[in-house]
Amino acid sequence: MSPDLTSPSNAGPGSTSTVRAVRHHLPLVLVCLFLGVVGGYLYAGSQVPVYTSTSRVLVDPSVGNPYVPSPSSVRQDELASLETEAQVVRSEEVLSAVLPQFPGLSLGALQRNVQVVIPPNTQVLDITFASEQQNLTQPVADAVAKAFLANRARRSDEVNQTRISRVESRTNAVMEDLRRATADAQSDNAATALYNEQLSGALRNELVSLRAQRTALENSESPTGDVIGPAGAGKSAEGLTATVVPLGVALVGLALGCLLAVLLERSRAVVRSTADVAATGVPVLAAAPASGLRRRDRRRSESEAFGTAVRRLRAAVLELEPRPDIIAVAPPGPTSSDGEVPAAIAESFAKAGHRVVLVRTDGGDNRDGVDVDDRGLAQALLFERVDVRDLLRPSVEPLLSVLSDGGFDAQSRELLVADRVRAVLSPLVRDGYLIVIQAPGVDSAEGEAFFGAADLGIVVVRRGRSQSRTVRNAVQAVRGKSAEALALVVGARPVQRVRTVETGSVTTREAAPTLPLEQRDAGGEQTPPPQQGDAGEEKIPASAKRDSGEEKTPASAKRDAGEEKARTRR
Repeated sequence: MSPDLTSPSNAGPGSTSTVRAVRHHLPLVLVCLFLGVVGGYLYAGSQVPVYTSTSRVLVDPSVGNPYVPSPSSVRQDELASLETEAQVVRSEEVLSAVLPQFPGLSLGALQRNVQVVIPPNTQVLDITFASEQQNLTQPVADAVAKAFLANRARRSDEVNQTRISRVESRTNAVMEDLRRATADAQSDNAATALYNEQLSGALRNELVSLRAQRTALENSESPTGDVIGPAGAGKSAEGLTATVVPLGVALVGLALGCLLAVLLERSRAVVRSTADVAATGVPVLAAAPASGLRRRDRRRSESEAFGTAVRRLRAAVLELEPRPDIIAVAPPGPTSSDGEVPAAIAESFAKAGHRVVLVRTDGGDNRDGVDVDDRGLAQALLFERVDVRDLLRPSVEPLLSVLSDGGFDAQSRELLVADRVRAVLSPLVRDGYLIVIQAPGVDSAEGEAFFGAADLGIVVVRRGRSQSRTVRNAVQAVRGKSAEALALVVGARPVQRVRTVETGSVTTREAAPTLPLEQRDAGGEQTPPPQQGDAGEEKIPASAKRDSGEEKTPASAKRDAGEEKARTRR
């Protein structure tokens, strides 16, 4: 029935993106970021400053060292040996020698706070000690370095003495064998004497070698290394911590806020733009522009945007061929009707010079506790002889009439089907009225019936409130019905319009404009102007006829008979 009415939009597809989720939930992200910054500063302020001192030790090869330079040694062997030395620095054997100098420290505290680092391509060990007491870091670092070097010297001496002991033991054994061989060389047997002489010579050569080894071991030196960089005064990274920790925690808070924004966006999946509505499969007939972040005169701007959207919808409907006679307006989902939008649409058509009937379907005519003639659509469905034109009530707009719901009950709801509703409203269509139905939610049974009776169905989508899956379900519910489903995107909150529909003598809570003096009766109450019929003659509303006595309905006749009987008794 209509061309492609989908409004173009710069928004992305319906899929959730992080940037889009952050934009929609920007306050939540900013709160998480602020909490992260505050938490980071509080955490950094609660931390006790830690001071560190570093002593640098040059490790020399020595007897007892895990490696001894040799032509066959490689760099990998040296690295493994240096890593072994680093482990020795933090060993209990080395640190136990430091404890007597510092009674306030324990072995476990020393092992936790002493760290050893090997700079690349060096034979240097960086021994670092960390403590909350600044005056303790420097002496402890130096003491650990000296204890490590002393341990290396002691270990080297022990290894050297062990080697000397082995050489001495072997020398004693060789001397004993030499004495025995020399004595046996005096034997009368020539062969035995020759063997012992040769053995004695070999033992003398071995004895000379052993004495040379012992002399070398006794004269060898074992340089263990030197402290090439004594520890300095303890330094603290308090300033850096006060800067880095809040920044890091703020980034964590920002990431958490973005994660929450994405989760909320995916869980709620509310409509944010016309592209979201178009992604659900329903074309967008008109849309109110989204309000900006500025709140200056925001209510007025929202009202103007809502009015502009209604006028655009009216123009789009009038351009349809053929023009629809019955328009159903309903929100998505199984909810009650949206009384604001249908009234605004009906009033807009009436202001444009069209004869309009606003059909209320769920008692949403705002009576303020004042009871008037409550006959309406329900009675027209129940009684075929009731003319729906007699149930119309006037409004402040001369060309706008209102048909109330009449109070649906179980019996009348059984008759609420599309064909029956259209048959009841057909006299109004033949008289040239444009009918706007204030229908309940599309997913409800009543909403499906009214949409089936309408030529055009308008789904009212509120930006930031309506969920995408609800709109999608609404489209699937009306698909296949006689009505074509289009969408009207409006703001999240109802707009306080300057002028609203007023039925009968019952005034709604919102202020209505004052009629001219010639349109007021003698009692000062506002009376609606006469409506023009098809032939140009004045058409007196049914309610005015009942009030003047020209037309008697069954309910009014019964009420008049009761009043006459009461007067007769008195």
